[in-house]
Amino acid sequence: MKKDEFISSLERLLRSLKKEERNRFLSYYSEMIADYMEDGCEEEEAVQRIGNPGEIAQEILSDRDALPPKPTPKWMKAGVIALLVLGSPLWGSLVLAAICCALSAVIMVLCAYVIIWCIPFIFGVFSVSSLFLALVSTVGSAILLFQDSATGLIQMGLGILLAGVFLVTALLTWEVGKKFVVVTKTFSRWLAGLFQKKRGVKA
Repeated sequence: MKKDEFISSLERLLRSLKKEERNRFLSYYSEMIADYMEDGCEEEEAVQRIGNPGEIAQEILSDRDALPPKPTPKWMKAGVIALLVLGSPLWGSLVLAAICCALSAVIMVLCAYVIIWCIPFIFGVFSVSSLFLALVSTVGSAILLFQDSATGLIQMGLGILLAGVFLVTALLTWEVGKKFVVVTKTFSRWLAGLFQKKRGVKA
């Protein structure tokens, strides 16, 4: 094998190295071949003494992979710390803004759930209040019948009316509650889908 063939083959096998590093090895082996030739060896004999370019390239690459990573220079660490300190007003503001945006989003979601359940809650409160007033009116009418029958009868009628109101509002609360459970599930699925789309876009 001629010198040019050896160098060309070795260059091709070391193409994964950076240009400067690759040229350094090529120059080294080129000079080594030249030294053998100066000592009286023929060109092919000098190349043969050096060895097979494939084995040489494999040894170079394996030794390079075994080297530990270069430590970060102290000046670079100090520069990073200085940049972090000097840039803290900027990145600190950005972090604070991101936290505020996240909190605002959480509050908006909670408000949406509160608004959704306001109507069933109002029906439920009205139903419980009607039941309480119906019981008070019914018990009070029993006492008033012995004192003033007309007032007692009016009080009893009011208690029966409130009992009817309780039954109607309780039924409405149950039906509206079921509807709003469906609305809540739909809203939650929509939110989950929205976050999944955002993650998909980022990925």
